[in-house]
Amino acid sequence: MSQTFFSKQTPEEKTSRFNQLVSLGENIVIWQKGSKERHHFKPSYFDKDLNELVVDNKDVIFAVGAAILATFEIRGMNFFCEMTISKSSKGYTLLQVEGTLFKSERRSSYRLLTFPIYEVNAHFKIEKNAANSSVINLSTRSSQRDLFKSFLKLVDAEEEGKEILKIRVQDISTTGLALHLTELEEKFIVKDQIYKNLDIVFPDEKITIPEAKIVYVVPYIAEKIKKYKVGVQFINLSSSIDHQIGKKINELLRQVDSNKDFENFIK
Repeated sequence: MSQTFFSKQTPEEKTSRFNQLVSLGENIVIWQKGSKERHHFKPSYFDKDLNELVVDNKDVIFAVGAAILATFEIRGMNFFCEMTISKSSKGYTLLQVEGTLFKSERRSSYRLLTFPIYEVNAHFKIEKNAANSSVINLSTRSSQRDLFKSFLKLVDAEEEGKEILKIRVQDISTTGLALHLTELEEKFIVKDQIYKNLDIVFPDEKITIPEAKIVYVVPYIAEKIKKYKVGVQFINLSSSIDHQIGKKINELLRQVDSNKDFENFIK
């Protein structure tokens, strides 16, 4: 069973990806199904009307009309497709790409387990007057004032009127992340609330999510201590930030050979 998730790209996305492939100067890797031999070419032009990718190569590696498979990487995201070999009048190799272009992510990378392997934190910007809001559960034994004083021990000042609540990320994907909260932290994380400019902080990089929505807050028992599982969804995410998250996830994963998965996928 394939361990890789393949999603279809629209015709517009397909054209954009191949144009990016050329403009960024990335290589495309092609091979015949079942073969372990890989060939690396550098595309020089993509003709969207002919669905034709020109590569700067005159060597006879594949016969004209041969069906091949291809893969390339753009900003940390991997793409796969089926192609057919042809030749230009000047003898350059042409790759006909009339079929569908797929974006792939390994299922293990679709939601990357960060804890306890990677130190990744989510920084929520909390209003300083949260202690006087309905966020606080008035049925708790702590008074609002005492609760907020305890809360301040968890946070760092960031800007006037706000504090940063730092929470260790359990796992993350390009669509959201999961957290485990203590009872105190849970008082300031509210289901269905949208937090602006949520910072995902890796050891060497910070990625800012413009809008993040709390989709669930579920209590559970961990080591006799009551905690909460929290699901955070990234909403209205731009393609550039999507790529940034995907690239970072891929950097943290071990290298795997998805080519065989794609062969199995297109059977």
